[in-house]
Amino acid sequence: MNKDQVLDRIREELEIPFFDGKIEDKEFTEEEYQQIKQDLVRYFDDYVRNVEN
Repeated sequence: MNKDQVLDRIREELEIPFFDGKIEDKEFTEEEYQQIKQDLVRYFDDYVRNVEN
């Protein structure tokens, strides 16, 4: 999948419709996509949710 497909899928699966992350313009495998998604979730848990508490 390309960069735009990755961003669209992240917006849909993580329910963040205005997400506009900066990622490399290349073809991504499913494994690479899952890693990007995990990294975003981890970032949210570590930094955003931590600030709320």
